[in-house]
Amino acid sequence: MSAAASAEGADNTEGNSEHGSEQHAEVDEATGDSPVRHALRRLSVYILRNWRYYALWYVIVFLYSAAMNTLPLAVGWAIGGLIDPAIDRATVIDRCWLIAGLAAAGGICRFVSRLLVFNAAREVEYEIRNDLFEHLQKLPQSFYFRWRTGDLMSRCVNDLNSVRMLLGPGLLSVAQSPIIFLGAFIAMTTVSVKLAILMMLPYPLFVLMSRVIGGRLFLRSLAMQQSLASMSNFVQENIAGIAVVKAYAMEDDQSARFAEANEHLRTQQLSLVRTFAAMPALTGLLPAAGLGMVIVVGLGEISAGRMSTGDLFAFAIYVRMLTFPAFMMGFAISLVQRGASAMQRIDEILSVEPSIADRPGHADIKSLRGAIEFRDLGFRYNAADPVNSDTANERDAALEEINLTVPVGTTLGVVGPVGSGKSTLASIIPRLYEVEDGQLFLDGVDINDIEISTLRSAIAMVPQDSFLFSMSLADNIAYGLERDAPEEAIRTAAARAQLAGDVEDLPFGYDTLVGERGVMLSGGQRQRTALARALALDPSILILDDTLSAVDAETERRIQASLDEVFAGRTVVVVASRVNSVRNLDQIVVLDGGRIVERGTHETLIAERGLYARLAEEQEKDDEQSRIQDALQEAEGVESADAGAAAVGGGMDGAGGGG
Repeated sequence: MSAAASAEGADNTEGNSEHGSEQHAEVDEATGDSPVRHALRRLSVYILRNWRYYALWYVIVFLYSAAMNTLPLAVGWAIGGLIDPAIDRATVIDRCWLIAGLAAAGGICRFVSRLLVFNAAREVEYEIRNDLFEHLQKLPQSFYFRWRTGDLMSRCVNDLNSVRMLLGPGLLSVAQSPIIFLGAFIAMTTVSVKLAILMMLPYPLFVLMSRVIGGRLFLRSLAMQQSLASMSNFVQENIAGIAVVKAYAMEDDQSARFAEANEHLRTQQLSLVRTFAAMPALTGLLPAAGLGMVIVVGLGEISAGRMSTGDLFAFAIYVRMLTFPAFMMGFAISLVQRGASAMQRIDEILSVEPSIADRPGHADIKSLRGAIEFRDLGFRYNAADPVNSDTANERDAALEEINLTVPVGTTLGVVGPVGSGKSTLASIIPRLYEVEDGQLFLDGVDINDIEISTLRSAIAMVPQDSFLFSMSLADNIAYGLERDAPEEAIRTAAARAQLAGDVEDLPFGYDTLVGERGVMLSGGQRQRTALARALALDPSILILDDTLSAVDAETERRIQASLDEVFAGRTVVVVASRVNSVRNLDQIVVLDGGRIVERGTHETLIAERGLYARLAEEQEKDDEQSRIQDALQEAEGVESADAGAAAVGGGMDGAGGGG
């Protein structure tokens, strides 16, 4: 990525993070929590859901700690028996069996404790992933205008893995190590209070190192995760737009941009690794310092007769035993810091309240007949954006003072210049965007009072972007149906959309995989597949947003003839850039600058000689030019064929004359 592009990617990532931080700032005023505390508070909810795992795990940790802390005392006891000639061989063997039993019990407890905490971590990861995906499904389209796909994917995958590591190895070490340390200290005081205190003296330094290095780990983990999200978005965009990259011969440029993004990520990762490596290296010095003091002071205690050789061995084992928890605490702190920063990024998404949601007192409506009424409707894209609302201006007003009634079972055509608000008007009907109360009614009920599932189950919309999933053609057509939808319904919808003929040419018919975004199909085939998907639902309201823009004139004519039958008995809204697509509809409105400037039937609008008539004339001229070009190309083809035939004939005559 170039420097400019890298800066832009960083700005975008920071913008997303700042947006999330502002969301948290609102929460902070009410709860007094910092963004990290708010994220960890949310995480605690998932932990409490699985409290049985953690409660049993904590009990077993105590048993493990008791077994492991008793083990050094048993070893010292056995060594004392070997040294003391007054103790017989059978007694020493019994003591060795005690050591073996304690070791086995400690090993079993350790296995079970790890199994429980790791299972709990996986369960929490599973629940957060489900909740996060479900939450993303509820967020309005305006949310996805501000957040990048690669960044969201990074939070759903990479950051969630970091949270799992926090709840697994991180929580295991953070909770287990203090118990082991406390148990070891109590056990050591039964042998020598002096040595126990001396051995523990270096460990308070661990608290200071944890605060200093832990803060750096958090910041560098957050920077690394943001850099990874930026690179993930870059890769996602390039793969999705690979056709454009190749068409403009930008492969080398994109590779260079990726190399720079990758270098930025590598720098962030190495910075994190250096900080990460410093923690266990420093914490490993603490047990070594404790062992040195134990040996120096312990030998003096033995010489003075206040300690036995077995007790010194026990202390040495305690030092060795505490080395691993001390090392793991350094590792755990890095996991905790990385997991906390990751949970903060996930919490930024989960804290976004869906602006489109069912109201507590929504109307008790089971189905919709399809009457649509707009009352002074106005819509502004940035109105509900907490980041950009202060900068909204008149250009943000996509629709203004829309007053329109579409009775049940009638058809409405919406035409107008590019950017006039046609698609916005169509998208508001299924509540893809939020509108204020009292501006849009279906069957006489405010759209905001209708349950979303009821509303959208009654509406089928074919958007401009005919998005197809990476599934079979049949699965794409049956996308909105039940899983066991009959094949006949799929074939009927395909026939109505004039797609059945194309299916015969596909290698596996309806079972053909269409590829990501339907890449295996042509633009017209994708539009007709999306149309078939909508027709299969048999909705009360059908919305077609420039559905036939990529099909040829003959196919459009056949589809229109088929749609006349489909339109019967249902409310239909057709957004079109071509006048021919709406000329037979019951009423037509013309939008310009977000306002309705003309309305009527095709004949009345042509007679008014206004904007609609000018659009019709321009399209007629374009169609005429296309017909002339097609005729010329066909004539040139015929002339070329005749000339070729004449040349062949002349050649044959020449050959005959020579004979």
